[in-house]
Amino acid sequence: MMFGLIDEFSLDDALYFIQKNVTRESRGDLGKNDKNWFVHKEHLSTLTRPNVFEFGAGKILAQNIFLSQYFTSQTVVDLFPMIEIDLVDQAARRISEYHPAVAYHAITAIQDLEHHYGIRYLTPMNASKTPFADNAFDACISTRTLEHIPRESIIAIFQELRRILRPDGLISATIDYSDHYANSDPKIGRLNFLQYSAKEFKRYNHKVHYQNRMRHYDFERIFKSLGYKMVKNKTLDYYPKPERISREFEADEPTLCAQRGIFLLQNQK
Repeated sequence: MMFGLIDEFSLDDALYFIQKNVTRESRGDLGKNDKNWFVHKEHLSTLTRPNVFEFGAGKILAQNIFLSQYFTSQTVVDLFPMIEIDLVDQAARRISEYHPAVAYHAITAIQDLEHHYGIRYLTPMNASKTPFADNAFDACISTRTLEHIPRESIIAIFQELRRILRPDGLISATIDYSDHYANSDPKIGRLNFLQYSAKEFKRYNHKVHYQNRMRHYDFERIFKSLGYKMVKNKTLDYYPKPERISREFEADEPTLCAQRGIFLLQNQK
């Protein structure tokens, strides 16, 4: 998922080009099952055909096409127009093969997404400052996006979600807490970035692939401070604690070394 919706960054044309054309998802993965899809399906199963909001959806929208069989509508926003119609069409075709309940319809333009799958793709849009009415949505989903957004923007986004979600509306979020540089360098441990202070890590934390390094306990505290009820709060895939941990992290906090976090929040108004 893209890390859009960040006011603090002045993303130039070069960054946009890299995000859209270099950091491409594998075409071989189009339409394949993703465990995050089923997390959101389960979390929102208590809602009947909800109207759902998502921020930072990226360029393939495979998750949204899969979930369209359960939702009335999905409003998907991003800071830049990242969508690639040819990849979306390929994903729709593959998903229909894996999941016959999702009929294949050719996607040749953004309008086809809404017509066939109830997916509105809106960009540019900042998720912390939306034009939507109060209580406009039943739920929000977020997949592997929150680890790429600065803390201040996360707070602003979840304040806005309080407004645009109905009372008792749900937020289903999955977060990847691992050092993403380990995906391309096997010599780097999954928690390698915990050894650096914020000042030190700034040298490596390029805005092309920004990582906030926030831990599960950071998100817990933010959500609680904003008045959300935590219906589900789960950590997964723990890694051994690194020998060196910056004093800016809470070394003895039990969730420090989790690689993944899952939240189901309820909007309390």
